Amino acid sequence: MALAALLISFVVLMVLGTPVAVTMFGSSLVYILLEPGLSLGNVATKVVNGVTGTGLLSLPLFILAGEIMNNGGVTERLFKFPLALIGHVKGGLAYVNVLASMLFAGMSGSAIADTAGLGKIEMDAMDEAGYDKEFSAAVTAASSSIGPIIPPSNTMIVYAVAAEVSVARLFMGGMIPGILMGAVLCFYIWLHGRSHDLPKGEKTTWAEKGKAFVKAFFPMLTPIILILGICTGVCTATEAGAVAVVYATILNCIYEKGFKIKDIKRCLDNSMVTMAQICFIVMASSLFGWVVTLANIPSMVANGLYSMGANKYVILLLLNVIFLIMGMFLSINASLLIMTPVVVTLAQMYGLSLIHLGVMITLNLTLGLLTPPVGWNLYIMSAVSGLPFERVVKAVLPQLCALLVALLLITFIPGLVTWLPTFLFGPGV
Repeated sequence: MALAALLISFVVLMVLGTPVAVTMFGSSLVYILLEPGLSLGNVATKVVNGVTGTGLLSLPLFILAGEIMNNGGVTERLFKFPLALIGHVKGGLAYVNVLASMLFAGMSGSAIADTAGLGKIEMDAMDEAGYDKEFSAAVTAASSSIGPIIPPSNTMIVYAVAAEVSVARLFMGGMIPGILMGAVLCFYIWLHGRSHDLPKGEKTTWAEKGKAFVKAFFPMLTPIILILGICTGVCTATEAGAVAVVYATILNCIYEKGFKIKDIKRCLDNSMVTMAQICFIVMASSLFGWVVTLANIPSMVANGLYSMGANKYVILLLLNVIFLIMGMFLSINASLLIMTPVVVTLAQMYGLSLIHLGVMITLNLTLGLLTPPVGWNLYIMSAVSGLPFERVVKAVLPQLCALLVALLLITFIPGLVTWLPTFLFGPGV
């Protein structure tokens, strides 16, 4: 009876449009009240335990670093360096768009931050060069999906806490998939350019290339410093987050003479709002995950699939479908935390790598930002470009298909994810 009430209350609250965190809290309370032997005293313990672990400490630091980087001239410098290198080729600004997103991903760890930060700079440059506005908006939105894959990644930190795996291994697991995503998008741009007259920019001199490199050098050092620090054991992921905040602040103080205390306060305010939202979801999911485990739902789902004779490739494909659908309707963190107990159980039963699954799931849910109805990147690009939401959705479909190809490669070739963390840290989950 308690299990049925849990599932029914969860579905009813979701259908009514209740916020996901409140839905998880509410359905968990229904189960606790109806299940003999449980008391509401368990609620406080599980909720507090959800946010008291050390794993989440790095998350607000990386969020703050991304806010500071997004404040001013750092993002523009990152854009102008690849522009100087390849802006003169056919469709050069489209390639620059992708490369700039890959560089910015190494600092923000967020697809939405990428779209909001670099989006306007990229759109203005492509509009001025004569690119079709719909194509420009689509490339900008699609390239931002690389943000949560290339380290550091805010989404991967949340998954690492929920699945109890190494943040460093997850970060390294995202390197090759992130580069693959960029390559797939560039290949699509090349194909598109064969049938469309994409503009060319002016060729820059070697002196201009060198000047652009010097201006972008210190911002580009950010991901290198963080990755080397984590991989060599000089600092933990949390300490790397602190380094990122200090480094981003120094860069903005140097590059942006107008970067003042009020700007730091605004960045802190935005970061705290974002972190408060994440913590609320984490607290709710901690209670919900405990209830779901008590109700034996992960084991029932896994045993049901196992009894049907599904092999690990079918399981991987099924997980892709589930997370792609969830990403269309729920926020990334909510989807991640709701399903992690099931994912961990399936990984144990089928001998799957939790690092591989973490990167795969992160990409699935990030693609949800490119799909309606909860496609935040699409709404941001609609606002930035001035295009109707429906036209942005239609324009982004080809790039979304290209990214799905990358997702399938990452799904069925686990070595793309696991090789680098295994090489750096040795065998592990």
